[in-house]
Amino acid sequence: MDEREQLEALQERICQLEGELLDCRSLERALSESEQRWKKLVENSLTGIYVDQGGRIIFANERFARIYGYSREELIGIESHRLVHPEDRAFTDEMRAKRLRGEKPLSEYDARGITKEGKTIWVRRMNTDIEYRGTPSILGNLIDITEEKRFEEELEEANAELREFMDVVSHDLKTPLIAIRGFVLRLLRNHAGEANNQVTEYLRRIESSAERMDSLISDLRAFLTSGHVRYHFQQVASREIIEGVVNDLEAALKARKIGLSLADNLPSIYCDPEKMQHVFQNLIENAVKYLGDTPNPRIEIGYEDRGDMHQFSVFDNGMGIDPRNHKRIFKKFQRLKEARDEQGSGLGLAIVERIVQRHGGKVWVESERGKGATFVFVLPKCRETAQKCQGGD
Repeated sequence: MDEREQLEALQERICQLEGELLDCRSLERALSESEQRWKKLVENSLTGIYVDQGGRIIFANERFARIYGYSREELIGIESHRLVHPEDRAFTDEMRAKRLRGEKPLSEYDARGITKEGKTIWVRRMNTDIEYRGTPSILGNLIDITEEKRFEEELEEANAELREFMDVVSHDLKTPLIAIRGFVLRLLRNHAGEANNQVTEYLRRIESSAERMDSLISDLRAFLTSGHVRYHFQQVASREIIEGVVNDLEAALKARKIGLSLADNLPSIYCDPEKMQHVFQNLIENAVKYLGDTPNPRIEIGYEDRGDMHQFSVFDNGMGIDPRNHKRIFKKFQRLKEARDEQGSGLGLAIVERIVQRHGGKVWVESERGKGATFVFVLPKCRETAQKCQGGD
């Protein structure tokens, strides 16, 4: 290669290097702009953001520093476990170790923290594993939920007081009612052969009123606790719940000669079994009321799979319900004159609606006058959805 060719090759190479240099500078500017954007996002975040590397904090945004009461400079290099309550350190250390081993720990969890002043706080953590400057690290997001936890504790105390109050009230009100009904029944037996029908009628009215008051106390207690006590969710076969209710109502169903059928595909559901028993019992008892004097009365318990929801239905071929009353019947103390049972408290369907809603579902009625009625309710299949709706298990 002569000198001219060498010079041309050198000039070409210089041009290539200048082009590469321009590309590098352009890339550098783009990276700098991107870094500034991400930095702004991180700094303006409403959540505390940090990077844990080797058990030490190597990055923390301003929100994270404020949550723990440190300056950002004080946090850099501090051991992570110093920010965790001593009783929760074993748990958080286990979560960190699992994540760094490539396992799948909880992606979100609550734990107590310790501020610079030694104050205990509650934080909700959302962590993920990353490579930071070539080293396995943990990118963490957290929010302060101290007030939320304090509210939960106060609510639990209030619920405990409510349960205790209702137990006392139920006992104190039902005790004299039991005595009244006992004396009335004794008087009815003692005067059974006497001709004073008016006295007998009065005694029966007293007995009927006492029975209604007893039912009202029970339903009122069920209504209050259905919305305020903690639910205990578990996976359970819905058929077992329904069959238990049917067995309890067997005498009433036979007395009215009511035919009852259950769907073959009743599923396993995630629910509070005791509360779900109230739902089916109230719906079946309600169906009995609205059957009236229907010839060949029947009740059908149905089920349909609705993707991410379970759908149950309770059908009766009774007198039906005017569409104008479809919403009204779920309100407290509402009883329709068409119902056969005059002793109802008017709380049964309100209890059903409250329990179903606490399970993350909804309930409605499909009916017309003279064409029977179908009460339908849906429940989420997803445990997380159900737990979120009732405040956690």
